Amino acid sequence: MKAPDVNIKDVLKKLSFLKNNLALLVPIVIVIVSLLLFIPTRILGSRLRDTVEKQSVQLGTRVDSLMRDVGSVAQAEALEEYINAYEADVNEIESLVAQTVQRELLSYNIFPDTNETSLALYEDFGRAYRQGIEAMLDRMEAGVCPTDEEIEGALKSAPRQMAQPGMAGYGGDPAYSGMGAYGGMGPYGGGGAGRRSYRMMGPLQRKIADQICLDRASRGRVYAGPADIAGYAYWDEWKFEDKDKAYKDCWYWQLGYWIIEDVTESIRAINENATSVLDAPVKRLESVDFMMKRNRSRRGRGGRRVRRRDTDSDNPVYVTDTRDAMTTPCTGRFTSDEKGIDVVQFDVRVIVNVDQVMSFMEELCSAKQHKFRGFYGDQPERTFMHNQISILESSVGPVDKQSRTHDLYRYGDLPVVELDLLCEYVFQRTIGFEGIKPQQVKDELAGEEEED
Repeated sequence: MKAPDVNIKDVLKKLSFLKNNLALLVPIVIVIVSLLLFIPTRILGSRLRDTVEKQSVQLGTRVDSLMRDVGSVAQAEALEEYINAYEADVNEIESLVAQTVQRELLSYNIFPDTNETSLALYEDFGRAYRQGIEAMLDRMEAGVCPTDEEIEGALKSAPRQMAQPGMAGYGGDPAYSGMGAYGGMGPYGGGGAGRRSYRMMGPLQRKIADQICLDRASRGRVYAGPADIAGYAYWDEWKFEDKDKAYKDCWYWQLGYWIIEDVTESIRAINENATSVLDAPVKRLESVDFMMKRNRSRRGRGGRRVRRRDTDSDNPVYVTDTRDAMTTPCTGRFTSDEKGIDVVQFDVRVIVNVDQVMSFMEELCSAKQHKFRGFYGDQPERTFMHNQISILESSVGPVDKQSRTHDLYRYGDLPVVELDLLCEYVFQRTIGFEGIKPQQVKDELAGEEEED
């Protein structure tokens, strides 16, 4: 390529004007120097950018990718740990639910149906039931009010001048005498409905009777007797009719026994620090029933009598719908194969200090311990927990201490009320629990569900 023909003289001539304009020389020199510096800088900047792009940026992207991968692995491990913990919680809950119905049986020779026909099986069950109720009363340190015979004997042995016309026969009617060791505790107290009123005594006679009542109140922590607890009299008078009915009787009263055990254990626990009935929070267990009685109906219920439609006994029953229920449950729970639960309703009445109403209700619904040796009694004893009571309705009423229902009882100086609770008890249908349920009961439930 031919080099351009540059005439230096011509160039100098063209630049000769700078001699006359020296002020322009400095800016022109600066521009020329800037151009000379800008070009290599652009070149170097472009190369530097390429280097940074290839090395730093790509390396950073790779690091970010590795960090994301590490984060994902950590999250997966954390999620796996959470899933494992959740699974463990579910398994533990299922185990705790199963433990609620893993309870000691009154007889390990009846459930499930052994095809035995001996009456001794059922008689042994009834005997174990009554003995169990008596043991519950002992654990509560239960006592009873004086009987008419005790009051009568005390008045007869008093000095003659203390007698009062018409009082010699006080409580003497044998129809209202005591019932043995537990003192004739019925629905209306130790004296029965036919005796003379406490108000009819003279001042000195009343003082004697009052001292007897106070002595009796100081011997126990709560008033209660077998006659106040459902099933005790039933099994005392039980007669064999047929095998199917006998098996159902045993099963339903086994359920009732567990329920009654929780009621008495609640009273024992809340009265634990009491020295006697006089300072105990719960003064008296009036009744535990599985049926509303006409003569002991709940306030506001109009005397309604509730029972399973195909029987009229006091037996506990499964509540399959409102026809079986003592009340429509606010929980909406009924015995259901779909939900896998059996529900029993019951009624409990107590005399309690007015400021201990909520405490007793909370204790009744609290978790309780029980022992378990296997459904056939052949395993080492273990201790489990259960919590199966819900209160559906409650009512509180005043107590007239001078009435014939209460005049032989001493409740202490604090005001007391009658607390009436209608509750439900829920049994989970676990495999083991269903395994011991008599076939007669299963068939009965299946027939009712089909009918419903």
